[in-house]
This record gives sequence, structure tokens and C-alpha cells, in this order.
Amino acid sequence: MVSLIAKLMRLVPVGLAILFVLAGTRTASAEIACFTDLANCYQRAATRDTWWERSLGGADCELGFTDCTRRAIVGR
Repeated sequence: MVSLIAKLMRLVPVGLAILFVLAGTRTASAEIACFTDLANCYQRAATRDTWWERSLGGADCELGFTDCTRRAIVGR
């Protein structure tokens, strides 16, 4: 009996997480173009003059991509 309760206590958080994800799902918007924006940003960063400017531009692209992906998934 104790082992059954212990197993349930481990499965309850997993089940709640699955319900949370499924309850928050929605259709994807075609207006969000994270990968296209990332490619365009990398192309702009590649035209910078120095290695340092290109590196910082690439890092900005990755941060923008991360933010875009988060907004596409979470919706905010």
C-alpha cells in the first residue's frame, strides 16, 4: 500500500504537467517566422566590418530567435 502511494506521488506531478501543456495548446500562427527572421538577421550580421561586430550581431540574432520562439510557444 505504501509503495502504491509513493508511485502515485511521483506520477501526480508528471500528470499535472501533461495536463498543463495540453490545456495551453493552441494552433500555430503562420505569421510567426522565427527561422526566416533568424536567417535574415545572420545575413545582416555577416555584412559587419569586424569579427567582433559580426560575433555580437550573431549573438543578437540568437537572442532574438530565442525570444521569438518563446513568444510562439507561450504566446506572450
